[in-house]
Amino acid sequence: MSITTIRELDELPDGTVIEIQDRRGTLRFKWGSDWYATDKTLTQNVYTYVNTRRWGARVIERGTEK
Repeated sequence: MSITTIRELDELPDGTVIEIQDRRGTLRFKWGSDWYATDKTLTQNVYTYVNTRRWGARVIERGTEK
């Protein structure tokens, strides 16, 4: 599943892991309606939204929480 909009990101359930399709293959996971990196404690919402719109993202693991 390829994601390219903020709306699609917001519709994903908590627990979802995505890979941004940039050169680094950046991973982000959704928890409490926010996006996080595994190595940072602060939210990564702006980074995730901007780079998903720029490069696209794919779902690695879909969360089950709604």
